[in-house]
Amino acid sequence: MNTESQQHSKFNHEEWIDRLSRFMDTAQQFSMEFFQAFKTLSQKGLLEAWKEIRSSASKLTTVDFIFAGFMISVGLFGVLIFLVGIGLLSYQSFLWLQNGVWTEYPLFVIFNFLFENTPLHQWMTHPESWFGLQKLFLWLLESVPVSLALVVPGFSISFIAGGIFAAALAFRYYQFKKMQ
Repeated sequence: MNTESQQHSKFNHEEWIDRLSRFMDTAQQFSMEFFQAFKTLSQKGLLEAWKEIRSSASKLTTVDFIFAGFMISVGLFGVLIFLVGIGLLSYQSFLWLQNGVWTEYPLFVIFNFLFENTPLHQWMTHPESWFGLQKLFLWLLESVPVSLALVVPGFSISFIAGGIFAAALAFRYYQFKKMQ
C-alpha cells in the first residue's frame, strides 16, 4: 500500500512544463488576436465618431460654446486648486524627507492671514458668545490641513464640472439625433 501511494504522488516535471508551454503559446496567440481585433474596431469607431462630431459641431450655437467654455474654465480652476494642494503636500513631504520633522499647515494659518484684525478673527480668538460654535470652528481650523482643504474641493469641482460638461454634450448630441 505504501508503494501505491508513492507511485501516485510522483510529479512529472516534463509533462507539467510541456502543458505550461502550450498554455503560454495559446495565451500569446489569444492576446495578439485580441489586440489586433481591438485595434481594428477602435480605428473604425474613431472614424465614425469623428464623422458624428463634425456633423454635430456645425449645428452648435453660440450659447453652446459659451457654456462649454464656462464649464471647461470651472473644471480647469478645480484642477488648479487640486494641483496646488498636491504641490503643498509634496513640499511638506520634501521638508519631512530633508529634516525628518513634519511641517504642519493647518487651516488656522490661512484663516489668520485672511481675517486678521476683523470682527470674525476677534470672535475666534476671544469669544463673548456662541462658545460651542467657536470651539467647533477652532477645532476644524486647527485639525484640517490646508493640503486636504485644497485637494478635496479641487478634485470635486473638476469632477462635477467634467460630469456636467459630459452630460451637456450627450444631451445636445441626442437632441441633434432626434432632429434628423
